[in-house]
Amino acid sequence: MQQEDDLPLNWFLFKRITRGLWFLPALFSVFAVLVLAAAYFSTIFFADPIRPGNLPITVSQEAVESILSIVAASMLTVSVFALSTLVNLLANVSQSGTPRAVPLIVEDRRAQTSISVFIGAFLFSIVGIIGLSGEIYSTSGRLILFGATVVVVLAIVFSLIRWIGQISVVGRVGETIDRVEKATKDALERLGPAALYGCCRSTSVTGSGFAVRAERVGFVQHFDRERLQEIAEGHKLSIHVLARPGSYVDYDTILAQAAGEAPDDSLTSMRQAFLVGGERTFDYDPGYGLTILAEIARRALSTAVNDPGTAIDVIFSQTRLLGDWARSAYGEQAESKFGRISVEPVAPAELIAEAFGSISRDASASVDVTLAMVRGLKTLAKAAPSDFRKPAMQLAQEILARAEFSMKLPQDIAAVRAAVEELATAKATS
Repeated sequence: MQQEDDLPLNWFLFKRITRGLWFLPALFSVFAVLVLAAAYFSTIFFADPIRPGNLPITVSQEAVESILSIVAASMLTVSVFALSTLVNLLANVSQSGTPRAVPLIVEDRRAQTSISVFIGAFLFSIVGIIGLSGEIYSTSGRLILFGATVVVVLAIVFSLIRWIGQISVVGRVGETIDRVEKATKDALERLGPAALYGCCRSTSVTGSGFAVRAERVGFVQHFDRERLQEIAEGHKLSIHVLARPGSYVDYDTILAQAAGEAPDDSLTSMRQAFLVGGERTFDYDPGYGLTILAEIARRALSTAVNDPGTAIDVIFSQTRLLGDWARSAYGEQAESKFGRISVEPVAPAELIAEAFGSISRDASASVDVTLAMVRGLKTLAKAAPSDFRKPAMQLAQEILARAEFSMKLPQDIAAVRAAVEELATAKATS
């Protein structure tokens, strides 16, 4: 079975389509119509007419139509209510967290499944009522329709209970932080050992070759390593990827350099292996997730919100993400799955800057948040000293400089200075 981090570009795009809010409702609606069609064509499989005495239960047309009418009327109301509630929750996420976190709520399978059941049950009932009114169902067809209706009602009850539990937490800042943290954790895991995306460590491209340049302005969202590997093997090339997911590119940006000779169509194929979009995404870009978490913290620190506790929660989430990743994956030996492709590994300094850099500027006057950042940097420096100590110390010095400029009380400045000095002398954890 193909791992998620090895998805070719076409499957990656298909996966993105399936995450759309419309996909599951459409799928459930198609399934509902197929069940009704099976009920209609049941005479092919069952001899008809079936005597009532041979049936486990007697199902009249009026009884089934009455149940379907109740389901249709209620599901229309519930579907409208669920969609309006979801819109309000998304607006709340944008206001309390950040608009960039909204796609994570929209793509949530639990919410999509509940709404899909409501819409699919409504369509199922409407089509069933139309069929019963036209008397197109035989005795066996009505029996199948009744059994399907019972299943639909049970699914509705389960989805309603599940939906009540979801709307009680979705939209809260803590829930938004948890979802962004999970998406960022998944993206960090997709980097693979040594943060190389399963490729070789960066090497200089020597000899004759050519450069693959971008043809549009945007951000690299994904690159198809399997396609690049096939091209490299077919033409005896060595390909060095310069634009990782999350990189901003324009018309002069070199996406990749190749050593060797290849026809012009291979250049086009290599360019098509890179997906460039108008915005960054969570899938293969952990820096984007860290940036979104930082946005939530910065909004919490604004004068309109003034919630330093949320900013501290974000800092602890980012510390946990980077610390766990550095201890489990970054120091591993990379076993390259794509031997002809090399890439520059994601540097810990980049991730630390995206996680804490913007927060340090907005929190320079808050002693509590500043101390939480220094504490988090100390944890990272101890967890992975070879990777995080140097960038952590550099950022800590910047934090101290901002604190000395912004804080008024000498006691606060002294506390920050002491925390930075403690970071400098911290020993690595075993």
